[in-house]
Amino acid sequence: MKPLFSTNVFSSGRPFSAQVATVCQAIVCAVALYCGSVAQEPNTKPAIDPSGTWRWEYEFESQTIKDQLRLELSPGNSSANERTVEGKYESSTGRKRDIRNGKVVGNTLTFDMTIDYKGMDVQLAFTGSIKNDTLTGTVKATSNEGGLDLPWNATRSVQNDDVVGTWKLRIDTNGQLLEPVVTISKEGDTLKARYKSGGTTELAFDAQKVKIDKNELCFSIEADFQGTKIKADFMGRPYGDKIQGNIDYVLGSDVGEVEFTGKRQQETAK
Repeated sequence: MKPLFSTNVFSSGRPFSAQVATVCQAIVCAVALYCGSVAQEPNTKPAIDPSGTWRWEYEFESQTIKDQLRLELSPGNSSANERTVEGKYESSTGRKRDIRNGKVVGNTLTFDMTIDYKGMDVQLAFTGSIKNDTLTGTVKATSNEGGLDLPWNATRSVQNDDVVGTWKLRIDTNGQLLEPVVTISKEGDTLKARYKSGGTTELAFDAQKVKIDKNELCFSIEADFQGTKIKADFMGRPYGDKIQGNIDYVLGSDVGEVEFTGKRQQETAK
């Protein structure tokens, strides 16, 4: 695959609007996807949590380019309607950037980053309005030659790469707190998971049927412990490093459903 900026779009003599339009369409999305300007929402609304992976794709030089943005709320936020945001931008071309000045006010997400193209700095300022798993907005591109606005449309989704890691779960069963640990890995296009029950008598099993289905992480565990049949089907929606969902379980003759939450553990530096 050719580099994203393989064409000489910043050659001397070309007007800024033509130069930056080509680059920004490759970074953002085709104008045909434009859905209108960002709706202005009152900033007094509680800040929406944008955590998760946002994806968009577009055609450029007869290739399909896939971009993604992984977002998390910054720790220590206190304001109800304004939260700071951290994140990383990645492209299928290999381009990676940390975002700057990430913030969500009400349902409006803003951040910026800089692209260095053949010695020219292009500043990209992203603004998007979030509704459920859809983000619609604009990108303002500026350099020392001027500026240009282009549309930006992204969708939050869950794929295999988004769930790899070690997750510590919390399950409240009639006042008894269980904190199992699930470690998820990926081999090729297949997910695998190892489940450890925690507690004084730790049980460990390989999970079965590990997959992403309709943006939810699903897996099952099944075992016999001291003559008691244990079976549990987990199904939860990850949002970045957080997950929440339900468990359908069979524990001996007891059958039921219980909620669970969880958080992905940070990797320890080696």
